[in-house]
This record gives sequence, structure tokens and C-alpha cells, in this order.
Amino acid sequence: VFGFIIRIYYLILTKNQAEWYDSGEYLSTGLHWFFNIPYDINPQRPILFPIMEGILLNFGAGEILLKIILELIPSTLLILISYLIVKEMYDKKIALVASLIMSVFWLILFNTVRLHADIPLLLFSYLSIYYFWRGYVKKEKNYYIWLVGIFIALAFLTKLIGGLFGIIILLFLIFIDKLKFLKNKHLWISFILMVLVILPYLIWQQNEFGSYTAFFSGSHVLREPGDLGNKPVAWYVLNWIPWMLHTPYFILSLIGILSLYNLILSFDLILKNKSQEKYNDLLIILWILITLVYFVFFERDAEDRWLLPIALPLVVLVSKGLYFVYDLIRKYQKQTAVIIFAILILLGGYFQLSRASETINAKKDSYQEVKQASLWIKENSNPGDIIFSKSTTQMTYYAQKQVLGFGGNETEFKEQVKKYKPKYIVFSVFEPHGITLEYPEKFKDSLESVQAYTSPYDSTKYTLVIYRFKSYDL
Repeated sequence: VFGFIIRIYYLILTKNQAEWYDSGEYLSTGLHWFFNIPYDINPQRPILFPIMEGILLNFGAGEILLKIILELIPSTLLILISYLIVKEMYDKKIALVASLIMSVFWLILFNTVRLHADIPLLLFSYLSIYYFWRGYVKKEKNYYIWLVGIFIALAFLTKLIGGLFGIIILLFLIFIDKLKFLKNKHLWISFILMVLVILPYLIWQQNEFGSYTAFFSGSHVLREPGDLGNKPVAWYVLNWIPWMLHTPYFILSLIGILSLYNLILSFDLILKNKSQEKYNDLLIILWILITLVYFVFFERDAEDRWLLPIALPLVVLVSKGLYFVYDLIRKYQKQTAVIIFAILILLGGYFQLSRASETINAKKDSYQEVKQASLWIKENSNPGDIIFSKSTTQMTYYAQKQVLGFGGNETEFKEQVKKYKPKYIVFSVFEPHGITLEYPEKFKDSLESVQAYTSPYDSTKYTLVIYRFKSYDL
């Protein structure tokens, strides 16, 4: 309830904010499929999130309803599933602290109020861990194991990084069972279900882009398996962890890591399947390490939200660190231990909420001019009109017109103009334009400014200008 109220507050606060490039890409894809709006689909983006958006838009849903169904509800459920995972793996005390931190985790709150795929990704991937632990490790109902493959597939179809959870679980199985897990028929059923759920997507990729793995051509995944190009090893990715946790919780997470010394001491027993009580710590460490290894050594790139899949294991380390400090002090003074425990968790929560408020407020008015310009174009254009803009994804969504990027080469630009005969061209500070910023002056006989927007912070500075083509003879 606490986490839900916080999320409602920030959703109301940002109800009029403009969509960014990534969210515009998902929304425009949904419009293309369900409303036949011309748009070039990015093969990098899996299909589940834009399909869900398209279905809701088709039923008349607005952005607020989309955020309630696709972000707010899954984000709230994350608190519950985080509690359940940690309770099953550890105990109720650590689970309660972990779920409390997840309720105020600033990066989760920030992405909850934007139509990004990260929150549904977390929900599906965390559900795969939950059912794996209960079905395979705790040996409860067999169909729990079947659900693992389904949720990994749904995570992958939401965002490609969801496939890492299959690797995490596979390596965990190898550590604890060697190759004996291959004899488990329920794991094979789970694998087959996973393949069956993903297969239509791969077939669609083949039909649409000519390759079953066209997603490898995306800008944030390897061009081809094993092809790292000239990108340096991204050690800077590790800096996102203290950034995500903020100072109090980051320090506690380091203490939590130190509290795992028993895992190291008993690692040989784990390999011999004689120390099952440390399976939880092993999975937590694999969860973090495999994700970091992927981004540091293979992807060699990451934004902070790309590391959100490890939010829960990091929070577990924070919780373990907090109880480590509490138990240490309690030996000498129980009342003091309780006070320090409360101060640490509240201080860390305050830092999280402060950063959430600071970031959400700082970004909620960004790209407003792109949204306003797109809506103006929608009202002042006809069906079939083509628009030139560098903000292709957002403008396609808001204007519901075919929006094309335009080349920086002058010859290429002239050819594009003659070929497509666009009605408007948009120049702004929001996307890199390079030499094309000279075009309004260079082709002033053919371009006429019809609408302009100034910075909300300085009315003398123009941030976006819409030009109408008077002639296509440049």
C-alpha cells in the first residue's frame, strides 16, 4: 500500500509529461500494427510491449491508462513478488526490509511513470526466479518449473536482456547439480514451453527482416554473436551500482557482501551438493555477476536502467548488511541496535525518495516542445502528409503521421525532398542535426517557418521550429 501510494503520487505529478525516444518507439510500433500508421520498426525491439500498448490504444486508452496497466500495477506487484522471493530464499525479516527498499527504489519509481519496458521486464523475470526456487530448489509443485520457461520467454519478448535469466538459472543448475539436471523432465517441459512462446517472434523476425535473429542488428546488442568491434571493456558500468543504491544503501550492500564469507568457505561443499543452505547466496551472486559480466565484457555499454534486473539481489545485499550491523550491535546493546537499524533504513529510504523526486521533477517537462509541435502538426496537416524530423518516434506517435528522418548530406537531402514531398520539416535542439541546421537559411526560398517554440527557461531561445515547404525545388 505504501509503495502504491508513492507511485500514484508520481503518476499524478507527471500526468502531462512528454514521451521520450524509447517510449515513442514502442508506442509508434503499436500504432503501426493496430492503426496502420506508417513506421519503420526497429528489429532491436521485442514485440510484447508494443503489442500490449497497441491493444490498449485500440480500445481507446490514453497514456494515463496505459501507465496504470503497464507500469503502475506491475511496479506495485514487484514489491509483493520481491517479498515472496526473498521470503522463500531467506526469511521474512530480510524479505520485509528488501520489499520496503523496493517500494522506494528511485530508479524503479522513475521508470514507473514512463512507458518503458523495464518494469514489465522486472515482473516477468522475477516471477521466473520465484517459480524456479519454489519448483526446483524447494521441490514443491512440478508445474512451477514449467512456469519458469514461460516467464523467461515473456521477459525476453519484453526486452532482450530478459534472456539472461535463462543463463543465470542454467549456471546455477550446473553449479549445484552438475549435469544431473538434464534428467529432470520438468525442466525439459519448461524449456520446450519457453521455445514455443518465443518461436512466433523468431518467425516474425525472419519474415519481417530476413533473419531469425535480426535483433542482433540493434544498436545496443552485439551485431553478431562474438563480434565486439572496437568497443573497450565497459568498466564504468560498475559505477551505476552506487548510483542506483545511493550512499547509505551502497555502504550496507558492501557490508552485505562481506557477510557472504560463509559462501566462499563452503563453496567446495556446494559443488559437492552438501551445503544446500547456501544455495540462496549462490543464486544472488550469480544473478549479479552474470548480468554485470554481460554488460561489461559483451555489451560493453549500459545505462542505469539496463541494470534494473539486479535491483532485487542488490537490495538483498543491503538487507543482509543491515542485519549484520544490527546483530553486531545487539550483542552489546539491543535498544541501540534497534535505533541504529531504524535510522539506517529510514535514511537510505529518504535518499531514495529524494533522488526519485529530484529526477522525476527535473525530467517531467523535457521534450514538451516535441509533443506540442507534434500535436500542432496533427491538427494542421492532412491524411497522407509526410513530416521530416529527427524526433521520428515521438512525432509518429503524437502526430500520427508518417515521420521520416532526413540526411545530413545536402545531395541526399534534396533527393529525399523530391521523392517524399514532405509538408513540414522540424528542427530542434533535442536531437543531433549537424550540418542540417544550416538548411533553413540555405533554402529560405523554399522553407517558411510556421510555428516555433521557446525554452521554458529562456523565452529568447528557440528550442524547436516547424517549417513548411513552399517548394520542393531546392
